[in-house]
Amino acid sequence: MEKQTRRAQRTSTKNAHSSFSVLDIFLKLRYLIGLLVVIVIVTFNLNGSSLGVWDKYVSQREDGKKTDVIFGQSREVRSDEWLVQTPFYLSQAENDYPLVNKDYSLNGQNMIIAYNSPVKDITVIGKPFNWGFFFLGRDRGLSFYWGMKLVVMVLLGFELLMILTKRKKELSLIGAFGLAFSPAVQWWFMQHVGDLIFFTLGLMVAFYHYFYQHEKKGIRAMMMCLIVLFGLGFILVIYPAHQVMLAYLLVFYFVGLFIYYGKRITWDRVDAYLILGAVLLIGGVMLHFWLTSKDALLASLNTLYPGKRVSTGGKWKLEEFFYFLTNWKISFKDINFSNNSEVALFYHFFPTVFLASPFVLFGKKNSEQKLFGRILMVFCLFSIVWITTGLPEWFAELTLLSYVPPFRAILTFSFAACLLTIWFISYIWQEDVFPTWYKFVLLGANASLYAYVLMTSKLTNYFSELEILLIVLAGTVMLAFILFRRCRLFYFAFATLIVVSGCFVNPIVEGTGAIFEKTLAKEIKKIDQKDPQQIWLTEDEIYNFTPTLGVRAFNAVRFYPDMPAWEKIDPKKKYEKYYNRYAHTRAFIAKEETSFILDRSDMFSVTLNFKDAKKLGIKYVVSKRPLTDYNQLYQAQFSQLYGPDKDGYMIFEVSYPENMNEMNLTAG
Repeated sequence: MEKQTRRAQRTSTKNAHSSFSVLDIFLKLRYLIGLLVVIVIVTFNLNGSSLGVWDKYVSQREDGKKTDVIFGQSREVRSDEWLVQTPFYLSQAENDYPLVNKDYSLNGQNMIIAYNSPVKDITVIGKPFNWGFFFLGRDRGLSFYWGMKLVVMVLLGFELLMILTKRKKELSLIGAFGLAFSPAVQWWFMQHVGDLIFFTLGLMVAFYHYFYQHEKKGIRAMMMCLIVLFGLGFILVIYPAHQVMLAYLLVFYFVGLFIYYGKRITWDRVDAYLILGAVLLIGGVMLHFWLTSKDALLASLNTLYPGKRVSTGGKWKLEEFFYFLTNWKISFKDINFSNNSEVALFYHFFPTVFLASPFVLFGKKNSEQKLFGRILMVFCLFSIVWITTGLPEWFAELTLLSYVPPFRAILTFSFAACLLTIWFISYIWQEDVFPTWYKFVLLGANASLYAYVLMTSKLTNYFSELEILLIVLAGTVMLAFILFRRCRLFYFAFATLIVVSGCFVNPIVEGTGAIFEKTLAKEIKKIDQKDPQQIWLTEDEIYNFTPTLGVRAFNAVRFYPDMPAWEKIDPKKKYEKYYNRYAHTRAFIAKEETSFILDRSDMFSVTLNFKDAKKLGIKYVVSKRPLTDYNQLYQAQFSQLYGPDKDGYMIFEVSYPENMNEMNLTAG
């Protein structure tokens, strides 16, 4: 029996050593492996866009394929991506990446403001995932964007968590995938959240190593280069609702590092040169940005939505902190009281960490490791105060928190709480900090809180009674794995959660055929090539389809209004409340008086009469309506050039009588 026991122990030790060796090899080669993953993604022309939703609106295509989706499903709810941002990027590729894309309304749109689109401009220094467009072209540039952004986010997450966990490799690796494949990042991957989390991770890593490896001048220089790159990227996201709160996190983190390490290092001339150089470079790029984009930036900030909104915090509901409990399910069944993107957060056990804080955050032992826990806890409490209590309006504006709606702050809080949770796991696996009985108190408190939230909020209408029970049990079991140091069981449970809630959000797609292989798209481009630079109006729901193709469109999606264009038909700005906003613009042409409808805060519809359409220079119209019926009115003449196709779309060329002023066609 003793021989068998010793043999089993040797086998177990050998297997453990083998697994650690494989892990060590993987981690040593992680940058090479990451590069190979990006190469594979680009080679096979893959991306994670939900462009396939366009198939619902424009289905007839030339290549015989029904869809480009290889795995998963396109998400219509992610309209900021498939309807806005990706079309912006593709339109840029069709126009050789200009600063001002002339295809958006009569006077064009600044594309730095527009979702950080790829622009041949010095500001692209801070947008490394856009670089692929310039040397790979449209489709593979999009593949590079998705592959590079995801892979580097995993690598940056790993580096940061190695810092927070005192180099616990397994926990850092699983945590890195947990960050990159979190519901918050995946549901907002191409938007502000994905960008800002990417840059925040990079800055936190660079700040730390600048201090920690200060004696190595080469490392110092490298970290300062990364600070410039990630800093520019962070600033140029230009979405204060998340940006301001994450900036506070970075300030708290930097100040904590400076206080701790500032006395332990020797400052020298190299620091002066590096800091001065970084300030000059960032300042120079931002000055260039201001000089070239000032008007667009100010116009965006002065919109009625979202530029004019002022938040004072304090508007919250308890269940909003726990929307992450839905995130394992929303990839498979849409939420029924909001939309999936709005409830997507990072996973964490903040209430448990808070209750355990007297044991883990105080005392002098392991003060260096406790530094990170203290920084993250202070920031989380700061966020909670803003979300739950708020500030007077004057003070909110002074601190820039007026740009941060409480609900948006919850996402940033969940990010910091996720980092804090991983730090907490590392700490209690290393230190025996509280008695067994208190572990059961923590388990009971967490289970009770989950049950209360699930049974007394909107969540109860989304989950069945069985699902509520299973969520409470699963959360309790996972927390027990943490508290009682069942590492492998926790890794397995967390990895399962990551896969279920993060890996099924975005599809795997080949190319951009959902737009460019459509018969309608090819016909629009064909007409535009014969008669270029004409103004198109696209009716109904495909308003952002036309500019994506590199064709000038009166109506599209704009981050700020084209005021000179609107002044042509509304010189007294009577209808400014409709169009002075970030807006999806639905447009129609008709004999009736020009009218506006505000469909929602970020969308309006305008019906143009023929006189105003002529003022705007509209020559081609895409519509499902038989516009030739208007010809008998002799107010405008429509010639049908295409269609109807299987989706019902037709293309019309419109001409106007010479003397329209004599007609009774005035704006309403």
